[in-house]
Amino acid sequence: MLKIAGSLLVFAASLLYGWKVKAEYAEHVEQLVGMKEMFLMMWGEISYARTPLKEAFLQIAAQGKEPFASFLRRAAEGLEGQEGSMGSFWGRLVDEEAGRFLFTAKERGLLKRAGENFGYLDGQMQLKNLELYIGQAETLIQKAQGELKDRQKLSGTLSLMCGLFVIILLV
Repeated sequence: MLKIAGSLLVFAASLLYGWKVKAEYAEHVEQLVGMKEMFLMMWGEISYARTPLKEAFLQIAAQGKEPFASFLRRAAEGLEGQEGSMGSFWGRLVDEEAGRFLFTAKERGLLKRAGENFGYLDGQMQLKNLELYIGQAETLIQKAQGELKDRQKLSGTLSLMCGLFVIILLV
């Protein structure tokens, strides 16, 4: 009886773990979409409203999704006492917040590079750079969406098989 209860617990844990991994893959794609939306909103603030950087960050944070809303709030707060270039400040901020993003190193690098040109180049160059980053984010989104179903299926199958393997070993 105890073996059956233990087996059921192991089986349930493996299923829950597979479900958690599937949810993380879906959240990864959502965060990529959020990054693209953040770039699009910045593009709008720079091109149409010509809003100062601090105000633009706060306005986008008010409209944006997490984790980008709190990230931009921290960026706006840090602009006041910031010493050095905006690019180095942005890079440090991305590194500090890295745990909140489900990004690969390449995706985190894109977010870092995007901030290097804020406040440094003229408006037209900032817009061109944002257009480039929007395009790169779209490419990353398409790639992640293409891999999403396969990764979810694989993680579900692997967690189930590992659970069954552990059950066989215990019984």
